[in-house]
Amino acid sequence: MARQTNTRLREKVIYSVFVRNHTKEGTFQALEGDLDRLAALGTDIIWLMPIHPIGEAGRKGTLGSPYAIRDFRGINPEYGTLGDFMHLVGEIHKRGMKCIIDVVYNHTSPDSILATGHPEFFLRDEAGNPTRKVADWSDVVDLDYSNRELESWNMLYSQMASDMNVTTNLWEGLLSFDCYGKAVPSVAKEWSHNEDSSVWTFNLRDDVDWVDVNGEVKAHLTSKDFLVGLEWVLNAAKNQANNTSMPNETLVGAADYYQKTSDMGDAAAELTYQDMLDAGVGVEAPDDYTLVFTCKDPCPYFDTVAAYTSFYPASEDLINELGVEGFRACDYTNMWYNGPYVVEEFISQNTKSYIPNPNYFGANDVSRFDRFTVTMISDGTVTFQLYQNRELDEMDVGESTLTTIQADPNSEYNAQLCEKRPKKFSYQMHFNYQKNNEDGTPDDNWNKAIANTAFRQCFYKGLNLTNWYARTNKINPLKCENDCYTMPGVCYNTQGQEYSTLVAKEMGFDGEAYDGKTMIRLRSNNGDIADLKKQAMDELSAIGVTFPVHAAYYIIAGSTSALDNTTVLKQCFTDSFGDDFIVLDIKTYVSSITQEVRNPQLQSFVINGWGADYGDPQNYLGQECYGNDNAYYSAHYSYINEITEPDETNADLLATYQEYTELVEAADAITTDLDARYAAYAKAEAYLLDHVLVMPCNYSIGWCLSKVDNDSKIYAMYGSQNEKMKNWDTHVDGYTSEEKGVAEQIAAYTEKNA
Repeated sequence: MARQTNTRLREKVIYSVFVRNHTKEGTFQALEGDLDRLAALGTDIIWLMPIHPIGEAGRKGTLGSPYAIRDFRGINPEYGTLGDFMHLVGEIHKRGMKCIIDVVYNHTSPDSILATGHPEFFLRDEAGNPTRKVADWSDVVDLDYSNRELESWNMLYSQMASDMNVTTNLWEGLLSFDCYGKAVPSVAKEWSHNEDSSVWTFNLRDDVDWVDVNGEVKAHLTSKDFLVGLEWVLNAAKNQANNTSMPNETLVGAADYYQKTSDMGDAAAELTYQDMLDAGVGVEAPDDYTLVFTCKDPCPYFDTVAAYTSFYPASEDLINELGVEGFRACDYTNMWYNGPYVVEEFISQNTKSYIPNPNYFGANDVSRFDRFTVTMISDGTVTFQLYQNRELDEMDVGESTLTTIQADPNSEYNAQLCEKRPKKFSYQMHFNYQKNNEDGTPDDNWNKAIANTAFRQCFYKGLNLTNWYARTNKINPLKCENDCYTMPGVCYNTQGQEYSTLVAKEMGFDGEAYDGKTMIRLRSNNGDIADLKKQAMDELSAIGVTFPVHAAYYIIAGSTSALDNTTVLKQCFTDSFGDDFIVLDIKTYVSSITQEVRNPQLQSFVINGWGADYGDPQNYLGQECYGNDNAYYSAHYSYINEITEPDETNADLLATYQEYTELVEAADAITTDLDARYAAYAKAEAYLLDHVLVMPCNYSIGWCLSKVDNDSKIYAMYGSQNEKMKNWDTHVDGYTSEEKGVAEQIAAYTEKNA
């Protein structure tokens, strides 16, 4: 995201080159002859489309697609040799430009080295043959990342959620979270900040040890280990740009130190934490059990930032023992742990078993399992069989398993279905205020319509999405309803009030409770928007808008599930608005929504999810601000920043965005009073929703069979600790729908589908 991109890269000009077509010869050598011209255009970065050998199997045409890659480590001989490529890169650098190459790891050619050598890596159809998600792409087979193995055992390096579900059980950082998402002590036993929250002090426990895979103590953990860990993360030669965004964005001098190490190249691997301190990075360790962080700006949410793995400790002794390369590529046998568990057994692509760390500092304060095992299973049918045989203690219930259970009214599992808590993302409909037609001309009809407040309010107050929610949650669809922008659970005020309840109060529906029958935001008018619809049509007809207004919604071609999902959404539009007001047009793209849809600005809206990076409403509301290129959705989805000279059709829209932006900036400026800060943000969010600058849609809530009470798990909206297996309440026979308060919903669903 632009927000996470190094500041020195955000203004760079990138020129895309398809070597085959760029010159008559279609070679690296021929491209060199055009570099002076490209540099004179102001190009900073040459972006080469894939330069790798192209597969033969299923090849389209005589030359094939560069995205049907046969060998990720090879060079397409049509372009030249590896030496030719290296010479080209050198010539690019001589002209002050950089070079990046386009590599797609979603798929390969059917005859690729990976496909022939590791067929287990690939997506399979029902017959067990390698397949693809897009039917038209007959020259590729898709890699299957749904059942992936660990990318890295190194907790400082990895940013993959599937990795963090493992590493969170092996390491502890400064802070953890409780089942409500509130920060609680971990290695830091207490913490505080100065008046404006720019300086944070963490006081550490003095009883934390590093242990090896056998649970034997190897070293004592002190504040120096956190300095070592942070230097590793910020050192480009050691960490290779992974996991850097949090410290770079928040700490004094962090981004500059990272850039310094990047400029140094391999030589930076010799730097130590003392070099980081000497460079002025905002961290210090006054003694063995105290850490002090200095932020670039007041940061009242820094405690939630400090809980990330990028702030985890690392042992200097272990790094010295393994070396830089060895530590980066460490495995479970040679790593050191400080968390609640150590690894008992690891079988790649199969199982990972863990047993309690005998020297865990919190052993007397928490409950742990004597052993727990994570099993990698790709077949949902097999998963259900294993659960029935008591070989699994928890499984997600997909549509096929739900159908199997519901087909047998006497099945004991009908009474054991339990609803999971929402995933860490809220989804919103982001309008495009500068839409183009497919011929590149402005879509004036849509642009005028969506700039009208009454027109947008019809979405929020009249669009009934109940049937669309059922695509995600068949049993209890309205639990997926999202009425706010900010995900519930992001933060709490000093009175313990969850932030989104403050927004609901501002909107006037804080007294409305979930009833499983009617969307909350439609209750005030029973979804009747006749007057609002008439107002919008009258105002828009006066400026030349014709009805119905067509909304273009794009899905990937060949995806049956996407088409089914969007067909339901289209019907929701029809049922809510009729056919004379707003009509949803389902459009398709072939491969890249960015290149084919977003860049040419063809979409009327997209539905995208956003998850919190830290515990503050700025996470969400800052994405919609006018005039801020770091506001991701404003810059990349709404294109509101492109309206610099408003006219009579969009002046009100721009003024609304400006007012909203001022409200957000005013809230962000409050750093000494959290209650006042959240109250101000709630007013800004209510303003955003009342004027429907963005349209909240849904949360993702699934179902499971479980012997674990999901309400007892860590439930943070950010970070990597939700799968930490501590203090879980368990039941040997599994929890029932009645115990979890969802029996009524199960019964209603069963009756409906009987």
